Amino acid sequence: MQSPLPLTNTDPKSAIAEFEQLLVSNSGEDPFESAIKLLSAKLVDEAETTSTQQSKFKIHPSPTQTLKVVESLYRKAIQRWPRINGNDAELGISPPHLVRAMRPLVGWRLLDSDLSYLDATLERLVSRGSKGELGQYFTPRDVIRLCVNILNPSSKDHIIDPACGSSGFLFEASRHAASHGDKAPVCLGIDYSAKAVKVAALLAAATPRAKISISRANSLDGREYSSEMPSEWKPFLSKDAGLNTPRARSWGPWNRLGCSLLFTNPPFAGDIDEADILDAYEAHGDNAARRVTSREHLFLQRAVRLLRPGGRLAIVLPQGLLANPSASYLRDWLFRNYRVFGVIGLHHFTFLPYTAVKTSVLFLTRPRDDEALPTSYKIFFAVSRNPGRDNRGRITGQSDYEAIAGTFSRFLTSQGFAWADAHREPVPDTVSSEVPLDEVVRADRLDAEHYEPSARKLMRALNTGGESRIANLVSPRVERFRRQQYSEIVYLDISSVDNKSGLAFPETMPANDAPSRASYLVESGDVLVSTVRPERNVVAIVTGDASAPRVASNGFCVLRAQSVRPEVLFTYCKTDAFKRLLSRHATASMYPTVSDKDVLSMPFPTPPKHVEDKISDLISSALKMMEQAYQQIDSAISLMNEHVGNTSSQDDLVTTSGVKEERAQYRTKRKKSAKHRKRT
Repeated sequence: MQSPLPLTNTDPKSAIAEFEQLLVSNSGEDPFESAIKLLSAKLVDEAETTSTQQSKFKIHPSPTQTLKVVESLYRKAIQRWPRINGNDAELGISPPHLVRAMRPLVGWRLLDSDLSYLDATLERLVSRGSKGELGQYFTPRDVIRLCVNILNPSSKDHIIDPACGSSGFLFEASRHAASHGDKAPVCLGIDYSAKAVKVAALLAAATPRAKISISRANSLDGREYSSEMPSEWKPFLSKDAGLNTPRARSWGPWNRLGCSLLFTNPPFAGDIDEADILDAYEAHGDNAARRVTSREHLFLQRAVRLLRPGGRLAIVLPQGLLANPSASYLRDWLFRNYRVFGVIGLHHFTFLPYTAVKTSVLFLTRPRDDEALPTSYKIFFAVSRNPGRDNRGRITGQSDYEAIAGTFSRFLTSQGFAWADAHREPVPDTVSSEVPLDEVVRADRLDAEHYEPSARKLMRALNTGGESRIANLVSPRVERFRRQQYSEIVYLDISSVDNKSGLAFPETMPANDAPSRASYLVESGDVLVSTVRPERNVVAIVTGDASAPRVASNGFCVLRAQSVRPEVLFTYCKTDAFKRLLSRHATASMYPTVSDKDVLSMPFPTPPKHVEDKISDLISSALKMMEQAYQQIDSAISLMNEHVGNTSSQDDLVTTSGVKEERAQYRTKRKKSAKHRKRT
């Protein structure tokens, strides 16, 4: 007989955390599959056990008996919820390990718990190779609630998530409607990942009051659904939705799926190059001739075409899709066919610890059939400054999402949208903008960071003051580096810049060893502005002489002053105003960048001559003092090197444990490479 084991936790959050740790550290099977099987067994037991009956999901007198009972429960679960089905009907867990893994799950009810803890655990157990490589990550619950609070779903809605992952959006939409005294909306989750579907099916089963159906299908490719469709699609078929291409229409029910409300966070990574798929989509850019399109471009088109007339959506997208020139055609297509409500820029900590990709949430609606698309309206923009987590993805406290949702909801109410939650209060200090459509179309940008209020105000002030542009003050040409013309170079890249002082500490190297980014021949007085991550404001001024030609990385925009003193130009490029204005132009997602054109287009407020003189004197004097300081530090290090060398030369032999060996002369790397490193 097995001795009774004490329960380890009755708090669901702690219990699930311990359950995860036990599976990962002790299971010889896939921990994810083990988790799905045990949790579904517990779930079916809770669903079929009344308050007067004793639970069967417990630790029985022997491990073998426990295994037999839990396997029986699991078979019931997969019969009741087929989407949960694992690789077979057996648990695949040894009886002793089963008992250890079950202990944290006994003594509390899964159906009565906050499922966000379970969701987070299952996300960690999903192989990163099966999701991360596709640029697909489950959406944090607080971001999901932000979107749901803004679009305010009700029982009248039919909701689809075409890349549902764990079905978090559908779960929260159902809970939101219930919290407002409403019935649950009808929901459909679609995902192509078998593991994601199992997670979604398990969570849907754990919320029996919700009306959530889960379907494993390819939301981008309707070829296999032209003749038959999953049964759970039937309530969502509509003659008013779908892509307007012959290829898409030939796919039948896939192209007739429609909804009144859509939430999704589609996978970002990967390109689609199959002509049979691409021909189904309407918007094509310059890459159409190459017959390849980024996955997120197609997901955006697919998502908006799932909307019925009057439908609305929230979709998480990489920021680059809203800002990069390569996606301009897609933004133009959206403006011509849909009304954009607004965009919320998410913090780059949002999806940590899984990815630091910069993302945004786009909100829009499809006009009703009897409704003309307005030619003039305002678009709401806000940037989240506090994601409620740190740079390791750990929860640190309350985020600013509730404040943003309140301000956005009041904006939607003011625009006359009857479905908006008029009772949600705005927060006065929320950083947001309401920007006219024509300004957004003219800028060809939909990223919220570009419309940050203080930067817009600053730009308007500078643009009305008759200021010159940097392009008018510098040489239009900088000579390109050709490695075959030189034997040795002094190379400057972003890592060689001391960002506080603006001094560069380049490396001397053979020209043939120069990296591929070595691009520009620079000279004393040139100002180098980093075009990578402009918010870091890496700016250098080239000073002094060099023993070999100086070459700068193409990560810099090289400014060779003509109509302004280089010290003044350098100082302006180090100001908060310059950094803020240049950062507005950043594109891409993982590594925000600006172009040389963006730097050259920056306004330059020419200071009075006496201010120029003072700035020039201060910078020149400071640079000389810093050069002297570094030289003195070098001299001090050289003296210490000589002292250490003299000390060691007096005792060239060292005895250790009776073994004699020569002591190597100590030389610092700095001294050894001194002839190859010169300051510029």
